[in-house]
Amino acid sequence: MKRLISVLCVLLALCWAPAAAAQHDHNAPGHVPHEAGPMRAAPWPKDLIELAEGLPVQDGGRVKPFHTFAGFSMLRLSGKRSLTTPAGDRLTPTEWMLDLLFFPDQAHTYEVFRVDDIAAVREFGGPTDGKQKRDRWSFNELAPHMTQLFERAQSYLAIDEKQRDTVQTQVVMLAHNVDEYVRVSRKTSFAQVKLPVGASAGLSQVFGGREQIHFSELIAKVDDLRKLQEEIDRDPARSGEQEPLNSLLQRAVDLVESSEALAMFPPITDATAKPAWLTPSDVLMGAFSGEGRAEEHLSMLGDLERAMEARGDMPAMTLALASFSGRAKQLADRRGEYEKVPLELVYYKSKLLDYSHYAFVLGFLLVAFLWLKPSSKLLYRATALSAVTAVACITATIVLRCVIRERPPVSTLYETLLFVTAVGTLSGLIMEWINKKKLALSAVVVLGTLGIFLANRYEALDKRDTMPELVAVLDTNFWLATHVTAITIGYSAGMLAALLANVYLISKLFGIKKDDPTHLKSLSRMTYGALAFGLIFSVVGTILGGIWANESWGRFWGWDPKENGALLICLSQIAILHLRMGGYLRDFGIAMATAFGGTVIAFSWFGVNLLGVGLHSYGFTSGIHTALWSYYIGQWGLMAICGVRHMIENARKEALEAQARPKEQFAPARAAGGRAG
Repeated sequence: MKRLISVLCVLLALCWAPAAAAQHDHNAPGHVPHEAGPMRAAPWPKDLIELAEGLPVQDGGRVKPFHTFAGFSMLRLSGKRSLTTPAGDRLTPTEWMLDLLFFPDQAHTYEVFRVDDIAAVREFGGPTDGKQKRDRWSFNELAPHMTQLFERAQSYLAIDEKQRDTVQTQVVMLAHNVDEYVRVSRKTSFAQVKLPVGASAGLSQVFGGREQIHFSELIAKVDDLRKLQEEIDRDPARSGEQEPLNSLLQRAVDLVESSEALAMFPPITDATAKPAWLTPSDVLMGAFSGEGRAEEHLSMLGDLERAMEARGDMPAMTLALASFSGRAKQLADRRGEYEKVPLELVYYKSKLLDYSHYAFVLGFLLVAFLWLKPSSKLLYRATALSAVTAVACITATIVLRCVIRERPPVSTLYETLLFVTAVGTLSGLIMEWINKKKLALSAVVVLGTLGIFLANRYEALDKRDTMPELVAVLDTNFWLATHVTAITIGYSAGMLAALLANVYLISKLFGIKKDDPTHLKSLSRMTYGALAFGLIFSVVGTILGGIWANESWGRFWGWDPKENGALLICLSQIAILHLRMGGYLRDFGIAMATAFGGTVIAFSWFGVNLLGVGLHSYGFTSGIHTALWSYYIGQWGLMAICGVRHMIENARKEALEAQARPKEQFAPARAAGGRAG
């Protein structure tokens, strides 16, 4: 038995290296050849899709629905969550992933790999005829050029990420995506090919004289194979049977060597242990290493094999996958890891965030008409209803995420965008309820539209699960609920104040409601209120962050870029309020300073993450540089225009006053002369 385990481990080690190359080269040793598979002739049945969507899997250390895994996989590869086949059919991520797992030859024809610069494809000699500068390629189009693609990518990986140009970055990204695609496509390879038993009397006896067996049948006979190995060790005359046994095991290893891409088998252990879920490779190794095999896992392997054999018969395939799904859910539920899976499926399928965005955009359009016809009560009520609906949807989104993750509302950069938008728009609605000037309502729909747009853009740029397992330093609900929530509320109030300040500047620049003296005064008061509210949470959040840093890293303050950014927010807001109290800044000056404060918040919020240094560098996200600088330039440009306009107006006012002074000087003398005359 020990020799059998040793042989299996050696075979795993020997097969691992060539298998990695085989993922990219179909002629490489260790690659398991297969005949062209069948093509799906009919659409996926609705009940089968629903089964697949709710299937629990573990990816990135987290148990999630298959629907989530498929959605973010497609987003990473294609940049969107839908796909059009060469036949013109539109596939959801789940349908595409099912094709990739069960009809890979058909999935290889789908143009799923997005490349933003066609020069990257030319770099490794890929096909470019008929393609645009930004386009998508299928696996079959890229397959003949795999060797060149990975050679180029390997050479570019030696270059620091910040030093790579656009083409080099695209080549590296494409190679990574192709590698991930191949790994996932081979996830069910163990179920597509039967293992040849070989010419061995012992193996023939173990498997009842069958010439080919399923992978699950090999694991089911592990005890018999151990006995066979012991018999071969004891009887030198049977040494000729060693080679067929080794060959059978090697072929089994070849089938599962890349199946670590997706863990679908919940462990048969106490849930408190929380070990990683298993792949077919893990099941094989566990069976031969003495850890034993679970009958549930054997049954699940058999279900996948039956589903693969029934690819031409959708009802039979549905039954097999239903059996697999039922066993997986039962095992996951036994470990307490399935409870949140249905809720997460509801979260993504309900598309509450999309509806919130639609409602904010509708409110934005309605408020534009409202300003053209401010006396219309119908338009006002419609705009308010749209804004309230949008805020309710984004609030429900945040609540669902909290329940699913069992976390406070903010633990990732993506969630800061949602939370800042929700708090800012809710605060704006409260302001509007108090004064009913349409100003806060206008700010609400603008902030909501921009906030959700940025959240969607962030998700598209990051292309990763927005509910990931947290890094160790963030794995604490107490500090996430106190420091992170407080500092994010400070961000929200500060950005709302900056938005109101911009409304003030734009109103003054274009003379909006210049006949209404209360218009600018109302904006100034709301800006001041939001700024003061934000300062409280910014200061409290920063102090709490220092206490957390002392517990985690042993120092209260270390001049880390993120800490410096938080301090800048506090100092800028304190300075504005003190200058206002001292009379150095009046309404226009406060608006200018608060608008500039918005760029300070943006720098602390996202800008310091672009540095990629410091103890907070876990928040780094590429792709936001352009968006951030667009905001900086736009904001500073508006301030410059308003500042110049203000100085010109002051200069004209002073000139008029200077012209009026001499007349006022001689007016009493003329009056006295008249009386004397």
